[in-house]
Amino acid sequence: MGADLSSICRGAAIVERGIIRQAMGRKLEEIRQYWNQRAQGYALSNQEELEGESRRYWERQLRQALDGKGYQKVLDIGCGPGFFSVLLAQMGYEVTAVDYTENMLQEAKKHAAFYGVDVNFCRMDAQKLEFADASFDFVVSRNVLWNLEEPKQAYKEWFRVLKKGGSLMNCDGNFYYYVKDADYGDRHRWEHRHMEGVCANPIDQIGESLPMAKTFRPQWDMKTLEALGAAKVDGKVTNTQTLDNGHQLVLNFIIQAVK
Repeated sequence: MGADLSSICRGAAIVERGIIRQAMGRKLEEIRQYWNQRAQGYALSNQEELEGESRRYWERQLRQALDGKGYQKVLDIGCGPGFFSVLLAQMGYEVTAVDYTENMLQEAKKHAAFYGVDVNFCRMDAQKLEFADASFDFVVSRNVLWNLEEPKQAYKEWFRVLKKGGSLMNCDGNFYYYVKDADYGDRHRWEHRHMEGVCANPIDQIGESLPMAKTFRPQWDMKTLEALGAAKVDGKVTNTQTLDNGHQLVLNFIIQAVK
């Protein structure tokens, strides 16, 4: 009887894990479908960034993270239309860039061709990288981790493909933290200029259901990377807003870690 009960419990656990994997697979596809629709408009926003003050700002941030390190091989995770990919290639690095969304990769390839740079673009899940351990000197990502179902697993993967002594730079924000704190609920802060008729409701619904919507950052990121064995972790808040009630909101930040 005990053996039978044990078998039943194991079987139930296997079924439960299968259901969870199926649900996660469906959400990943929903995320992919939304960003496929947004690729053209997002590419227009990136083009404006590449030609404006945003470019100079991010060049400064990247140089602060990279100068004097002797790095060569760089991985841009969740590259979108290739903003960081183009900047880093123009700075002389050997760039590999991944995104799960086909249309984003097509836009990224167009940008790389327009600016005359070589980038190795691959379609890949940021939570399940297909590279060998210790493949890159520098791993960078912008506005991606909030959009993932398994952010801790993603950090584990990003650190796995990083060489010993290499650096990780993650730029992100508390975009959906209004799920926990209503003061973060002003969505106008995050509106893109080029929606091209695409409704943001689907990604808002997805974003509200993802783990990072309920997690205050960058503290979580720093603790997670320390637990993964990072030799050094720094968090820099880059954008805040102080409300009339005195509440200071942490909107955007940059995490840097050394393996």
